[in-house]
Amino acid sequence: MPTMHDVALRAGVSLKTVSRVVNGEPSVSEQTRQKVDAAIAELDFRPNSVARNLRTGRIDVVGLALPHLSQPYFSSLAEAIMREAERHGLTVLIELTDGDAEAELALVREHGPHLGGLLMYPVGLSDAQARTIARIVPTVFMSERAYDAPVDRVAMANREGVRALVGHLVSLGYTRIAALGADHTGRPERSAAHLRLDGYQDGLRDAGLSYRPELVIDVNAHWSRPEGAAGIRRLIERGIPFDAVIAFADALALGALHAVREAGLRVPTEVAIAGFDNTDEARYSYPALTSIAPGTAQIAREALALLNDRMNDAAGQEAGRLVVADFELMVRESTLGGMAAWGGA
Repeated sequence: MPTMHDVALRAGVSLKTVSRVVNGEPSVSEQTRQKVDAAIAELDFRPNSVARNLRTGRIDVVGLALPHLSQPYFSSLAEAIMREAERHGLTVLIELTDGDAEAELALVREHGPHLGGLLMYPVGLSDAQARTIARIVPTVFMSERAYDAPVDRVAMANREGVRALVGHLVSLGYTRIAALGADHTGRPERSAAHLRLDGYQDGLRDAGLSYRPELVIDVNAHWSRPEGAAGIRRLIERGIPFDAVIAFADALALGALHAVREAGLRVPTEVAIAGFDNTDEARYSYPALTSIAPGTAQIAREALALLNDRMNDAAGQEAGRLVVADFELMVRESTLGGMAAWGGA
């Protein structure tokens, strides 16, 4: 069985350098890291995590708590985190919470003491619950909502992304833009639904357009294609004119696309449709869907970097840090049509 010494000889580096790479420490150049990774792969070296944990006092198993995996965004995020965690020498255990605060807290109480750290997409947590979680295990939230707790956060640009979508549609002449995915059921004010609705209103103000409540379509907490289709059907049945739809998730947008076609309307010549998340389904739908790419890989990378700091007790501060990922507007046929869309694919 190959040892770290064998890896060091193969890579032409010191044993200490191999140890740093295996433990995911940042003080190694990318070129050296690649050499060590290549040697590890060639020798099929498998670090003894138990021995490493005893030596460093670190537990190299982290939890990933997500509401569910039925939304394509969450499955893409989980995949990106698993890939990034492997680079840090970490094992990831995935837990699903269904967006329930008590479930979020219960899983941390049960599993937290056995984890080296926790990545969580919180939905219903209070400040007090967030503080409880932070006391149990080093934690990074993937959320824009600020908590009065020593947890770091990595967020996507929910508000700015939807604002950019409104600006894009207005630039093409669309003025009666529906917002699909709002939530007025009392969820936290800085939930993704609320932030994206804020971005929608920001974009309307930027363009000098009036906010029309009748064009805002509520759906339940699980953004899905059936919910998107049902929401657009309600809008059509009420006879409310609209010429574009901004869906707060690609799944909702794909449902909207189905309902609009069902009503005999053409996309995008009669109704333009845009989504959020830039999923594979959005890229390969017909017509291909304009969407916001929220920087999933960057979110995974920044979240693991912050968590490593917390696990190594190197954060050096009580107040949580915030990193907001970059986003990109991916323009495709569902808002442009024809050959003009190929530039954004």
